[in-house]
Formats: sequence, structure tokens, C-alpha cells
Amino acid sequence: MPGTVGGRCLRLAGVLALVAVILVLELAWRNHVWSGLERRDGQCVMVGTRVDNGNVPVVSCQRTGARLVSSVVRPSGDCQHGEEKVSVRQEMSHDTGYIGALCLRTPQPER
Repeated sequence: MPGTVGGRCLRLAGVLALVAVILVLELAWRNHVWSGLERRDGQCVMVGTRVDNGNVPVVSCQRTGARLVSSVVRPSGDCQHGEEKVSVRQEMSHDTGYIGALCLRTPQPER
């Protein structure tokens, strides 16, 4: 026989431990990226119709094309009426990679 029951169980336990470590790292990464998105709430950003690399640059609200982040929602969440939903994707994710969305509106000019 090419291996004992104990050896097989030990290998299976090793594989399961490795899978658990990978899932914990994935969860930690998602929480880190989500926190980064939440820090953009209330700031003006310069993004297109979708963000594929997780990079959401903050800019001055007076800059042409800048949009104000009014809220951050989960990928399945909804924005309020009149706001544009821009999905944010992070390439390091094992699934679709969409970790959240920004609800954007045009900033009001300062008086």
C-alpha cells in the first residue's frame, strides 16, 4: 500500500490548514481594501465608469471632472437617486474581484 491511513490524514490536515491560511489572508486583504474605500467617503475622486485596480485617487473638488464620494456600498448595494455607482475591483481577489462601489455625484461649487 502506498501510504498509511495516518499519513493520508496528516497530508489532508496539511492541505486543509493551507486552504484555511489562504482564506484568512483573503479576508484580511478584503477588509484592508474595504477600509481604504471607506476613507474616500466625503472626498472628491477622479475615476472612470469602473475601477479595475483598486486605485481611487483623491483630487481637489475644484478640478474638472472630479466627483464627490457620497457613500461607499457593497457591490450589490444601491446608491441614492441621482448618484452614479462606480464598481471598484481589486485584482488580488480570487473571485470576481469586486469589493465595493462608490456612489458619486458632482460636487457643489463653493460660494
